[in-house]
Amino acid sequence: MEIVLMEKTENYIPPAHWNFLTPFYDIGCILLGFGKGFRHRIIKHLNLSGTERILDAGCGTGTLLIMLKEIYPSVVAEGLDPDEKALQIAYKKTQKNNFNIPLHRGAMNNMHFENSSFNVVLSSLVFHHLQKDNRLASLKECLRVLKPGGRMLLIDFGPPRPYIVDRILSRLFSLFEPIEDGVEGRIPELILEVGFNKVNEIGKYLYGITFYESYKQDEKGGES
Repeated sequence: MEIVLMEKTENYIPPAHWNFLTPFYDIGCILLGFGKGFRHRIIKHLNLSGTERILDAGCGTGTLLIMLKEIYPSVVAEGLDPDEKALQIAYKKTQKNNFNIPLHRGAMNNMHFENSSFNVVLSSLVFHHLQKDNRLASLKECLRVLKPGGRMLLIDFGPPRPYIVDRILSRLFSLFEPIEDGVEGRIPELILEVGFNKVNEIGKYLYGITFYESYKQDEKGGES
């Protein structure tokens, strides 16, 4: 399956912050501690039954999508990203591994999916890359494309753990990445502001990376 162009997007931050580093993004993730073990942790927190339709919003080079399909072959997984170069890398991976994973080029704040399309929306290390004036709109879109009772797993910088190393590295990242909303603990407030029914912090990782699970209200007024 080819990459589907939803909307050409120019105003975005590439996966590795600068375009020329995109081919080295996967290596950089491993060196920073975001390799296979981190991806396994994400998939564990997804807590899938194996029959869901899931969107990786900000899929980058597609490594997590590949692992997801390896572990849950029956899951219908799709990826969305504004970066054409990253999606080309993801596409090559899907072909190499013989996976039919639809890849869409477009912005998280304007996804051209039907309402209530997905059981799960995943967004990993993407939120801090969004332009500040697009963050609420992006969360609203995640809510819109979720089915009633569906859930979102958002992983991004949060308040650092009470370790000196975490605090130092969090400050270091803040010199290059706009992570203030996360470090200052505002992400749960933003998630609730757009209409999610509930948000839980379900895990922590290096540098204060935090796992937030949130739910869309089901048709009976609660979450599944």
